[in-house]
Amino acid sequence: LTILTAAIIKNQKIGNPVHTWPLPKKDDLAIYRPAVLKVEEFMITDLFTVQQDDLIEMVAELMDWKKIRHMPVEDPKGNLVGLITSRTLLRHFTKQCLRGIKETKTAREVMQQNPITVSPDTSIVEAMHKMRDNRIGCLPVVKNGELIGIITEMDFLRISGRLIERQQQRMEGNQ
Repeated sequence: LTILTAAIIKNQKIGNPVHTWPLPKKDDLAIYRPAVLKVEEFMITDLFTVQQDDLIEMVAELMDWKKIRHMPVEDPKGNLVGLITSRTLLRHFTKQCLRGIKETKTAREVMQQNPITVSPDTSIVEAMHKMRDNRIGCLPVVKNGELIGIITEMDFLRISGRLIERQQQRMEGNQ
């Protein structure tokens, strides 16, 4: 997205008609400063969420089916009210197993209330520090109280991978 925006700005300044613009390339972003990149450029927006009254077994099945480790819990208005993680589920089902109790609970009873969040314009560096300092694996992205995305440790692995590959290409180009 950053490279695309840089290419658009570059072509607009030159005054070329849109239909003549070449496809964007990495070189279109002459100065790449990861510290100024925003969460909104990397967050996942195609989210699966659950409601507070959904059964925890259904939440676990959905997380397993979609291969996700973080499930936002919303109220009927779409506001984030909690978060269920794979670790939360592990603790819940382990306790049930150890006690020999099969008790049906809802997302509301198991979720982490008031999860730490970020806004879409938070820098990725600030988000990374927030995740590291609080030892959490994801940050729900909220705008005006409404959940609009999520950024996870996997997203940061992708970001890091891109930065490492870019640095490696630069080093190979200088040889």
